[in-house]
Amino acid sequence: MSQENVDIVRRALEVATRRDDEATLALYDPEVEIHGQVDGDTYRGLTGVREYFRDWYAAWRDFSTGAEEWIDAGEDVIAALHIRAQGRQSGVPVDQHVWHVWTLRDGKLWRLRVYATKAEALEAVGLSAQDDHADS
Repeated sequence: MSQENVDIVRRALEVATRRDDEATLALYDPEVEIHGQVDGDTYRGLTGVREYFRDWYAAWRDFSTGAEEWIDAGEDVIAALHIRAQGRQSGVPVDQHVWHVWTLRDGKLWRLRVYATKAEALEAVGLSAQDDHADS
């Protein structure tokens, strides 16, 4: 089941990057919870997913992201993302790495938490750096 979860999160990143809203929403649990990066807000439900993406794309221009590593953690999937963007208001360029921890429920994306470091992401799913078993 866990490799299947990695595949679901990979698919979600692919369709969200293409901004295919319907395909993206189909991958989310109706009770999804997203702990936002931009403003720290929590977004809930499919309406929340729409708001999250609206807020995210409103904050950035020339946005691109790609996964550099995948970690299969059972019901959780950790994705190391490299984000490049430019602030829409400030024009400041951003080049950062973040760690997404996705929890799946019944084959759907149920919760997203974002961390600044791999160690924090691993700890969030009950692993340590010694337990790291990447599925890149």
